[in-house]
Amino acid sequence: MSTLSQLPTRLTMYVCVGILSSALILANAQLEIVISILTLVLIILLLREDFGSEMRPWMMLALGTYATGVVSDLLDEIPELKSHWFIVSTDNVFMHIGTFLICFCFIKLINQRKELIIKLNKQIQIARQLEGELSQLALEDDLTGLMNRRALFRCFDRMAIENRRGVLAYIDIDNFKQVNDRLGHKPGDELLCTIARALIQTAPAGSKIYRIGGDEFVVLLPEDSRDSPQDWLNHLYDHTQATRVTFNIGLSVGLSPYYPGNLSDPDAILAKADRAMYQEKEHKKYL
Repeated sequence: MSTLSQLPTRLTMYVCVGILSSALILANAQLEIVISILTLVLIILLLREDFGSEMRPWMMLALGTYATGVVSDLLDEIPELKSHWFIVSTDNVFMHIGTFLICFCFIKLINQRKELIIKLNKQIQIARQLEGELSQLALEDDLTGLMNRRALFRCFDRMAIENRRGVLAYIDIDNFKQVNDRLGHKPGDELLCTIARALIQTAPAGSKIYRIGGDEFVVLLPEDSRDSPQDWLNHLYDHTQATRVTFNIGLSVGLSPYYPGNLSDPDAILAKADRAMYQEKEHKKYL
């Protein structure tokens, strides 16, 4: 047997409209009995709904009271029982009380549904907020606060649509492993944060900065930058001079242009910049 909420909406509307319409017109006893039985069926269907344990006793009381009124009405049609004291004293009383209790239960159910909707809306807002925070965390490097490799690839997709041009700088910290081995991971993490701040402070306006690996960073230099990539690199080297001396490290940088023709293959852009970076790293060994 279906619950009331599983019944077709149109069928439910037709039955309710029919019952309300019949209540407004003069009806014979047989029709009143049919309407009463239909109302009982609707109450039973309503009892099958999941509205919590708080409302169930009230619904059971409404069903029992209204059913008593229906039985009394049926017995009233039997001539031998028409003058019985129970029939005479309870004529329509139980049905009226049952109807009142049904209306009371409906009001309580509506209030329950309103409270549930309010709670659901709050949960939806919390879920959306958490989704936004998780999405941000998925694109952000925990240590430096820079965007990560996943964010870089998303940026490539956007730039491909917008036909952007510029230069990608692939930066690697030389001798970073020795820093961790000599000083420990905490100073190593502090060094990474220092380099990240240096990139933020020196990068031309409109640049985007990413940490894509342990000691690897990427800076996207826009085409319309006033400073050339080499000017920026000179500024970066000067800015990090003290840090490089203190930790005995170096910075190797490889450059690779990006443009609409190669933005659809970001791995190729990174691979080209990576090769250029290693060429510079190898060149330093012979100096």
